[in-house]
Amino acid sequence: MEKIIKTLLVVLLAISVGLVFWAVFTTPEDPTVENATAVGVYLYWGYALMAAAVVAALFGAAMDMFKAPSGVKRTIFSFVAIVGLIVGAYVIANGHDYQIVDLGNQGFFERNETVISDASIIVFYVAMAGAIISAIYSAVSDALK
Repeated sequence: MEKIIKTLLVVLLAISVGLVFWAVFTTPEDPTVENATAVGVYLYWGYALMAAAVVAALFGAAMDMFKAPSGVKRTIFSFVAIVGLIVGAYVIANGHDYQIVDLGNQGFFERNETVISDASIIVFYVAMAGAIISAIYSAVSDALK
């Protein structure tokens, strides 16, 4: 099973690298050109990978809960914290009142698209800060032991 997962990860990485090269080398420099399909395909590939990661994380958490029911409390707390973070980011993003320029259509993006992208950025920043703080705490606590 482990060999299959490693092979699958190598294949997914190869597809991602191929799509990056396709997007970089075939995307026109002129922003008014509407045939930028490489970037669109790459974005949809990223969405598919993100969806697969979410499904895998939920499946893994569910399997761990069934194997060790003592960790259900922590799992539920983590789930509530993640949902709270996403809702909080959405509320903060919804309170902002600015427009993002859409160069392709010579206008502005819809309000809903702006809120979703802003909320995604906020969630990313909070997650990265949490990862950095966690790594520093782990390194310091291991050094003190």
